[in-house]
Amino acid sequence: MLRRVRVAALLLPVALGCSAIPGVDDGGTGPEPGNSIVRQDSLSFLRADPAAPPLADRLMSFWAVRGKTREIRLMYRPRAGAPDSVEFARFRVDARSLINDSAGNPIAQGDSVLITVGVADTLGLITEFQPAGLVFSAAQPARLWLKFGEADDDLNDDGSVNAADTTALHSLAIWKQEHAGEPWSRLPSTVDTRAQDVEAAIPGFTRFAVAY
Repeated sequence: MLRRVRVAALLLPVALGCSAIPGVDDGGTGPEPGNSIVRQDSLSFLRADPAAPPLADRLMSFWAVRGKTREIRLMYRPRAGAPDSVEFARFRVDARSLINDSAGNPIAQGDSVLITVGVADTLGLITEFQPAGLVFSAAQPARLWLKFGEADDDLNDDGSVNAADTTALHSLAIWKQEHAGEPWSRLPSTVDTRAQDVEAAIPGFTRFAVAY
């Protein structure tokens, strides 16, 4: 029988603005090239399309087991007349991803941890993962895919969809924020325009969003 380590999940409110943070880029028009830690108002976040269907669930949980590959998917509700729904997010924990629990204790083979995935901000498409403090293997981290198929195509919010938005699309990355009000850090990310998603390895839990 699996020994399960249950951890309470908590969704925290998202701060949509930040005060000046010393040592962090303060351009306000997007991060400087090569700058991977910036304040929130220096980023352009992916936004939900006004016509996008609502999410089927804003909060879901699953048991990740050391020694087994498990994943969870957050879905949109089907559009009117559509035969099926589409993904908003997919998160996968590989068989060798789990190392220590959120208290730093080693997780034995076959033991499990309850992981909760929530959407803290449906407009800015900001996700939050619990338990905070859970760390994955550096050699085989967990992986996160955030989809932009139902996001607003006008990425730069200038009122038209044009070449500038195509350029911004290829600049998308997954960014993480440890706590509300703190700066965001860029994760090495891959944009797949065919699958309409951004993928990144996840070393540990916090909140995540797609931005450029």
